[in-house]
Amino acid sequence: RKHDAPAYLALDDDAFEAELQRRCGDRLGTVRLIGQRSSWPLSGLHARTYVADRIALMGEAAHAVHPIAAQGLNLSMRDAAALAEVVVDAHRLGLDVGAPDLLRRYQRWRRFDNLGVIAYTDTFFRAFSNANPVLKLGRNLVLAAVHRVTPLKRAIIREAMGVSGRPPRLVRGEVL
Repeated sequence: RKHDAPAYLALDDDAFEAELQRRCGDRLGTVRLIGQRSSWPLSGLHARTYVADRIALMGEAAHAVHPIAAQGLNLSMRDAAALAEVVVDAHRLGLDVGAPDLLRRYQRWRRFDNLGVIAYTDTFFRAFSNANPVLKLGRNLVLAAVHRVTPLKRAIIREAMGVSGRPPRLVRGEVL
């Protein structure tokens, strides 16, 4: 949390490594500090528009999300795949690949998915970074229910992977 950062930055290297190891557990093996520590606030970002005259934003230029389960990377790859698909399809038809209507098609396609992921990663972050006992109980009950309801669990996993709805052909493993 933002208000905890100064205390972590003030720790000596050994204490910082020990705290990091405690929080990460053994999943990553031994954690070692290899550079200077710094902190910055986590925040979301979403561009009002992804396109302008012959320009298309994608990835972190269009949106930034909390670093939860690599969802920012997943969104960025889907953006690139969608833009590639729109451009390649237009090129095959002999159309102008920078035409405003073409770029707006890319924007419409990606905006809904991106906004949804931004919303659920922000909700997830807020729910799991909150120490309120009622909220903790609620999130634990929801997680237990999701874990036990296999179709719901699969749907959530598919959504997080970006393969629900109409993903770009490259995401589906198809050639453009």
